[in-house]
Amino acid sequence: MSRWSVANMGRKEKNLEELSSLGHFLKGSSAALGIVAVQDACEKMQHYGHLRDEEENTDLKEEEALKRIEGLIKGCRKDYEQAKVWLTSLYTEGAFDGAKEGADED
Repeated sequence: MSRWSVANMGRKEKNLEELSSLGHFLKGSSAALGIVAVQDACEKMQHYGHLRDEEENTDLKEEEALKRIEGLIKGCRKDYEQAKVWLTSLYTEGAFDGAKEGADED
């Protein structure tokens, strides 16, 4: 089951703890890959799952948190698909071949 399927289930079941945990996991994974847009959205999802808006320093009601997470998931999926295309093309085109050769020269 994909992480996005888990996100959809958590959203449908209104499981904020699961959504926060997923946000935390995806935040770390996207940060490791340098996918900043997904990282930022997942960090927000993590906080919203704990009923917090850290940017505004306010508490959220459950329905508001779920509504915000819904929007984040939609945006993340688009950002994820763009990143997937970029990363796939990066590896397919051999972008790292030259970098590896340059590293061997040192």
